[in-house]
Amino acid sequence: MIYPDLFRKSWDRALKRLGLPAYNPHDLRHKWATVTLSNGVPIHEVSRWMGHSSIKITVDRYGHLTPDGSERCRQVIEATFGVHMLSGFPAPRVPGAELVPA
Repeated sequence: MIYPDLFRKSWDRALKRLGLPAYNPHDLRHKWATVTLSNGVPIHEVSRWMGHSSIKITVDRYGHLTPDGSERCRQVIEATFGVHMLSGFPAPRVPGAELVPA
């Protein structure tokens, strides 16, 4: 390449002219992942769109942005057993449930 910093200098000049804070093009990638995951896009989709070779890379870097696992578990349990709990009828017996301390 004849002018190795041409892109970077052009980028920096454009940001300065626009009055934007200094950041690099890779920051846009992080911002995109953050916004999509924080708004409920499944992590496996974001991983694929970002081109990660493994979903583990995405989870390690952005996993904290996904909906909380315990909250998701609560939603599933409520959706499954909520009708029984609210109706006054006993919830269906789940094998092995008596082994779990209350």
